[in-house]
Amino acid sequence: MLYDSNFLICLSGSRGRAQRMAAEAFLAAHPDKPVYTSRICWAEFAEGCETREVVNDPLSPFTVLEINDHIAWEASRISRSLDRRGLPIGDNDVWIAATAKAYRLPLVSRNGKHFDRVPGLEIEEY
Repeated sequence: MLYDSNFLICLSGSRGRAQRMAAEAFLAAHPDKPVYTSRICWAEFAEGCETREVVNDPLSPFTVLEINDHIAWEASRISRSLDRRGLPIGDNDVWIAATAKAYRLPLVSRNGKHFDRVPGLEIEEY
């Protein structure tokens, strides 16, 4: 599963105890699933941190998927499709969705209504 930045922020406790517990419960309910995040999510999470250690320590269980040509192509297709339908989403969200689609991973997010615009993207809400 690919975890979006909102999940990472909730897991860190920055949004309060209840949201941290919801994120922890989701992880506990899926103990055998590998945990991934995108470099874009890593960067969004890092915006609220003072040092790399503050970023890397809580994200150490997650494999960070780097942007490559397969993801870039997928992002171009998503952006093109959404723009043609008049349903654009933010650039970062296009890259996050593209990473999930390129690796055929469900996207774990609380922003399902937003990501539902992306055809073929599997979303797991927590």
